[in-house]
Amino acid sequence: MHEMRGYALADVDLVSFDRQFRARSRVQKPDRYRLLDALPADTPRIARGGGVSYVGASFGNAAVSQDLGAFDRLLAFDADAGRLTVEAGMRIADLQRFALAHGWYLPVAPGHPGASIGGCIAADVHGKNPARDGTFRMQIEAIELSAPTRGTVVASTNRNAELFNATFAGFGLTGTITRATLRLARPPNALVMRRVPVQNLAEAARVLREAANAPVLYGWHDGRAQCFGRGVIRVGLTSDAREAGPTALPPPARDLPATIAPLPFALWNRAGIAAANTWLGARWCRPGQSEMTLADALFPLNRARGYFAGYGRTGMAEAQWLVPHTRFDAFAAALAETVARTRPLIALIASKLFAGTPEGFGFDGKGIALAIHVPAPAMPAQRAFLETLAEIAISHGGRPNLIKDSTLDAAIAHRAIADFEAARLRLATHNPGGLHTSELARRLAL
Repeated sequence: MHEMRGYALADVDLVSFDRQFRARSRVQKPDRYRLLDALPADTPRIARGGGVSYVGASFGNAAVSQDLGAFDRLLAFDADAGRLTVEAGMRIADLQRFALAHGWYLPVAPGHPGASIGGCIAADVHGKNPARDGTFRMQIEAIELSAPTRGTVVASTNRNAELFNATFAGFGLTGTITRATLRLARPPNALVMRRVPVQNLAEAARVLREAANAPVLYGWHDGRAQCFGRGVIRVGLTSDAREAGPTALPPPARDLPATIAPLPFALWNRAGIAAANTWLGARWCRPGQSEMTLADALFPLNRARGYFAGYGRTGMAEAQWLVPHTRFDAFAAALAETVARTRPLIALIASKLFAGTPEGFGFDGKGIALAIHVPAPAMPAQRAFLETLAEIAISHGGRPNLIKDSTLDAAIAHRAIADFEAARLRLATHNPGGLHTSELARRLAL
């Protein structure tokens, strides 16, 4: 522990959620706003929220990680208009608990309950149906940021608009987000989750497009060569039934932790993947429907501790690519051919529908997104598959999710994002000297 000028730094071993990057890092845990600015002005730094980033976005590259866990207070609430101002360290699950208890909710939320509001902004995350609800920026009315070079600044669409826009999918490089004002929505009643089995990814894309306005919409698919793409689309439709009593989320003790202790062995080998997919296929890949509360739909990862632990010490990679509608069927066919030929280990594939506009480093556009979970990505065969996947995706106009995929490097990102250099320069104008930095920023040369 180092004591300097009223702040303390601890040396802490940090690891990304996918377990592909770890570093001995200096961590500051300020509990007062003045301590955010207590570091020497030239000290590299990066904000750290829930610590659930897949890709080392909140530590690394010799930066001091400023843990905002103490900045988790609710600051203002307009119960009539559904406007909520919170500090950036507030966890998304805690925000949803408060909002639902008062007749509101946040339509766009990531699957992990421990993600912080600041982290959701910095990553511009998407939720359960980005085609209907957009990305996280659609929920934000204003933000407050702090940086040694400019002090504290409030930004919105009509005030410091360039800074406001750059902060979404800016990965914390535009300054430390300290608070945000969010626009909430009225929640639907209980959901009826309808299951639509599909035989391949092209059929899945058609079903997703047909259900574009559903509050919850996503697919699960088998990644094995012999049944590649077979799966189910889950369509959450508003139920006429009223939920009994106030809407509630599971208590904090049940939330998925930021760090999940891995099993001492890799469960998701070829046999484990086959067993899991066979069970899931028998249980879920048949027509039907069932009631589900909105609370249960918001954080599906709360039931996935065993799944993530099953990757073992070697961890996983999530490669997520968004492919335009006009190219998706050809992309899916090329991917299926590659899987049949090379037979990589794929734990699962998830699909979602998007209907936004691609800009900057954000993960958005009009098309179908696939999230492909790959065990042990450092293994030569697995690494080769991920590289081939990137080539196939780029050749079909695919856009990568930079905040999810730790296997991407700057060269691939440059090729996949047409305005990469313009976006990088835009970020640099708000981050003079590269003061805010991280492992993600180093790897992608931001």
